[in-house]
Amino acid sequence: MITNRFSALLFLLLFKGSLMAQFSCEGGRFWEEIFSEVTLSSDITYGSAVNVTGANQSLQLDIYEPAGDTATRRPLLILAHGGSFVFGNKTGPDVVPICAKYAKMGYVVASISYRLGYENFFPNPVTAVQTVYRASSDMKAAIRYFRAQVDAGNNTFRIDPDYIFSGGVSAGAFTALHAAYLNEASEIPAEINPAEYGGIEGNSGNPGFSSAVRGVVNLCGAIGDTSWIVAGDPPCVSAHGTADNTVPYGTAVINVLGQNLLTVDGSASIVARLENLGIDNPFASWPGVGHTPFVTDDIYRDSVYQIVTPFLARLVGCETPSGIQSAQSPPAVFPNPFESNGFTVRSSVHWTKGRITDLSGRTVICLENPNRSKSFLVVESLNSGVYLLQLEQEDGRTAWCKVIRR
Repeated sequence: MITNRFSALLFLLLFKGSLMAQFSCEGGRFWEEIFSEVTLSSDITYGSAVNVTGANQSLQLDIYEPAGDTATRRPLLILAHGGSFVFGNKTGPDVVPICAKYAKMGYVVASISYRLGYENFFPNPVTAVQTVYRASSDMKAAIRYFRAQVDAGNNTFRIDPDYIFSGGVSAGAFTALHAAYLNEASEIPAEINPAEYGGIEGNSGNPGFSSAVRGVVNLCGAIGDTSWIVAGDPPCVSAHGTADNTVPYGTAVINVLGQNLLTVDGSASIVARLENLGIDNPFASWPGVGHTPFVTDDIYRDSVYQIVTPFLARLVGCETPSGIQSAQSPPAVFPNPFESNGFTVRSSVHWTKGRITDLSGRTVICLENPNRSKSFLVVESLNSGVYLLQLEQEDGRTAWCKVIRR
């Protein structure tokens, strides 16, 4: 019997030729909002499954597209909302701004509903695992839905089935992480009866198609066990506050509805595992910050965009922006915003010098770097405010991004 991991590998090998094919990056596509409006298609049924009450639940999603876009093939980002697996929905304020943002950049973005709730309402270690498993099965069904539509010749939204990304906020990030990395029968937790829950792929619909993704967007989420992440698994971009009391920043016991449940591995532990395996893992770590600050704070939302945007662009083959000010992809800065004596810069280019300017263009700090792509910059002298970090290569080409001192 072919295992799910072998199936995922086979899927990637079958489409190896497409890995070299790039999307058009002209005009700043995938880097900037090059479309002013989005088109919303609501309440599209992607599957159905038995929920915690024993009833059959229709699973629906909303699709955001760049209005007026003529591209014939586009990458797809599927997002799941937060809400502790009890509340929240696909039109929530935690996901809608992200959906609109990336649709305006040229992506097709789907916001999904998924099964919520714990058996007997109050969670315990067993029902919590079962709830996450149901949700991740729904995410897998949503991924398969789009591939099934393409296979049937119904590619209404012109997505490229080889370029599907999953992600989510809080509980939605749990959902995306488990859908991506809990993908072998041997990893199924003891709390799950495979026959009842549809095995490793779940039974939420669209069987026979791959649920593999090209990358994961983890915003303040966690996974049951980082050992499920193995070599060859997809890369992941993460953002998390160190003072998050809802979802652990590292490895700790999670509390839901006042109940201490089980130990989970938060973003810091996920990043450490990915780093050890040599898998791409950009990380926005926010010192002293609580849960999902970007939902209400534009500064942190911008921090999410600054790290997620180059991650996705790199994976669709648009690492170097075209038609916008920067001649190179922006560096990743973390933490950002920062409060300590400095921040770490990770850049796709080797830079030799740079500077930090205020928004008026005045240089406040000059930087020297001995041809490195990753370094820690000490910037104790910076006052609170917004600045531009500009890095320059030996050939004079530059890359830049915004940094914020709290």
